[in-house]
Amino acid sequence: MHNIKTTLEMWGNWARCNVGTEYSKVNVTFQSVLPDSSSTFFRTDDEQGMVVDSAVAGLRHYDQLAYKLVIAHYVYRISQSKLAKQLGKAQSYISGILRVAEAFIAGQIFVQTGEAVSV
Repeated sequence: MHNIKTTLEMWGNWARCNVGTEYSKVNVTFQSVLPDSSSTFFRTDDEQGMVVDSAVAGLRHYDQLAYKLVIAHYVYRISQSKLAKQLGKAQSYISGILRVAEAFIAGQIFVQTGEAVSV
């Protein structure tokens, strides 16, 4: 398996391409900073996508802000600097939250599959 950032990027591409998922709309807060979505990216397969999706869903119960930042950054490809500006926080604050969220998700993936994902 890849490192967690690559895994989440591939999952974000997978989630963005799945019509009818809960990720179909972006939070109004981040609507103005969406990048253009006119290119193709590597995606994970459905089995791995569901595993990561489940891990991300677990994050929602643990930390709502981290969950929203993961969705905004990995599904909608909004940069950390744009997220920081939108929230009126330092970029280091956003990257710190994302690092904790990535570690949480990597742990959830390990619990579900037994495969270690490097953080």
